[in-house]
This record gives sequence, structure tokens and C-alpha cells, in this order.
Amino acid sequence: MKAVLSASRRTDLVASYPDELARLLGEYPPERVHSIVLWTKNARNLREHPLLRETLLRYDQLFIHFSITGMGGSLLEPNIPSTEESLSLLPELIELAGSPERLSVRFDPVVNLRIGRTDYTNLHEFPAIADAAVRQGIRRITTSWMTYYRKVARRFAPFQIEPAEFDWQKQADFLLDECARRGLELHACCVEGLPMSRCIDGPLLQALHPKGEQCSQARARDQRPGCGCTASKDIGWYSHVCGGGCLYCYATPAAAGSAKRASRESAHA
Repeated sequence: MKAVLSASRRTDLVASYPDELARLLGEYPPERVHSIVLWTKNARNLREHPLLRETLLRYDQLFIHFSITGMGGSLLEPNIPSTEESLSLLPELIELAGSPERLSVRFDPVVNLRIGRTDYTNLHEFPAIADAAVRQGIRRITTSWMTYYRKVARRFAPFQIEPAEFDWQKQADFLLDECARRGLELHACCVEGLPMSRCIDGPLLQALHPKGEQCSQARARDQRPGCGCTASKDIGWYSHVCGGGCLYCYATPAAAGSAKRASRESAHA
């Protein structure tokens, strides 16, 4: 059975390592690959990087997880494009994937923070993002809430950022209601209290495949208990920094001041 490749949960290969991603894909001949699932917060290279585009177009099916949180360009996501720029890329990403059904907008994570003396959440950004998704025919929204890891706390400390209290059920109901009003499907990534969902969705990938080919429906190993993903091979790694510089990242982001430089250097390593 052909493989589903994930690129990548672990770091933003599209944004920070486009050359390396193209090289890695060269190790997986198109005739052996069912689908490539791409994850990114900065999709510029899917438009602007000729080698990566040329490589991706050799494969039968692309599915894109595109994160738009409403925080691009802020202290929390210093090197992520603005919401306006990200939303402007949606038509081109749909063209690349071949269908809006092959694109999921990830409003992920929802954050609730106290920055200095001010409480902040990005939740108010969701309706405009949802409206833009609907206009492009996208129906799939994925979300989760920020996890406050110790390394995240250390990263927040110099900026006087701490977690803020919030009513999780009220926020979840808000997202569910906003999606229902627009005919959107809300998928929660490992969120206790919401139905289990799949970011790597074997049944969906199989149903969307242009040649109707089958892929694994087995549940993925080594994922969190609340993860319903089906089997795939992730070709990324946690040890490399991501150029986005997101302060809340659970992986290994570059420091905010050096993230742009790290992204440029790693893309040409």
C-alpha cells in the first residue's frame, strides 16, 4: 500500500527548509506515495519556491494544513505573515492542491494570556478567518488550545507573559457556534471535551484521491491518547529550529530576534 507522508508536525519544513523538503521527497518516488500532507504557518514557498513546487506537483495528492491564528507579525508570532497576507494565499493553495476539500485552515492554537497588565486572546480573530475560508469553499477548520509547557514559560518570562484565566467551555461553544453558522466542520486536535478527530485522515485522503487509490486506515502509533490520526510517515524532525519564532511553540522555535536569519540560513544548508 502506498505511503502517506507528513511534512511535518515537527517543524515548518515548507517555510524554513524548502530545499531540504524537496530533497527529502526525492527519497520517496511518486509511484510509492499516496498523499503528501503539508503543515505550515507561512505558505509563501508554496507559491515562490520553484524547486519545491515542481517537486510537489509530481505527486498524486497534496493535502495542506494552513495555520492562520490572527497573530502573524505580533510578539507571539514575530516572523509569521499577517492574517491578511495569509488569507490572500488561499486561492493559490487551493489551486496547488486541486480542491478546497484538500485544504484545512488551522486556527491553532487559541491563546489566553496576560501580557504585562493586559489580558489577551486571539479568539476574536476567528470570525473573519472563518468568513475568508467559506468564501474560498473551504469547509474544514482545526483548532486546539495552547499548552503551557515549562520551556514556554521560560520563553515568556522576559516579556512578562503569563497564562490568563478563561472559560474553556464558553470558548469552545463560541467556535462551534461560529462554525455551525457558516457550515464549517470544526476539528479539535487532541482537545479533551471535544470529539476525537484526525489531522492525518486516511478515510478522507482515500476519498479525495484523484485515482481512488487506497491508503492505510490504521490508527497512528506514538501519538497522544486523544489523537485519531491514521498511519503516516513524518519526514520532519524536532531538532531543527523553525523560523517562525512563535513564543508559545512546543517544539524548537528560533529566538524572535534571529528567526528570520535562521530561516534563511537553514533553507540553503
